[in-house]
Amino acid sequence: MPRLTNEQMNDFLTGGAHLMKLATLTTEGWPYVTPVWYDYDGEVFHVAGRRTANWVAHIRDDERVSFCIDTCDAPYIRVVVEGTAEIVDPAWMGDWKHWAVRYRGEEEGTQYYEETKHMPRAYIRITPRKITTWAGPGWHPRYQE
Repeated sequence: MPRLTNEQMNDFLTGGAHLMKLATLTTEGWPYVTPVWYDYDGEVFHVAGRRTANWVAHIRDDERVSFCIDTCDAPYIRVVVEGTAEIVDPAWMGDWKHWAVRYRGEEEGTQYYEETKHMPRAYIRITPRKITTWAGPGWHPRYQE
């Protein structure tokens, strides 16, 4: 179960329609996990959400986040990240059509984008502080007893 190379990680994070399972912290300090669409530019992650979403409010209160992007079928791959989230634009009206197409396909994604592009979103940039990757079957040698 080796770690991914930087090239493998980049290919995984930019290919396919993997969801980010984003964990934020509630005001009481409890983890709150929600699946979100994301974009990765090789350095930082970009997400956008409804401005009134609970997880967006959590980021306003505490910038610390973590998330997992993984596969559900073998061969298993996962990328786990701890990072800092910044709300870059709380009323973003930017072009996110490529996200809609990536996650919903050309026809349905384009339709969804056209129907909702007028709705402002909170645009958030997540800067990783720690990235852990894993690929393949089996146990890592450190877990062998």
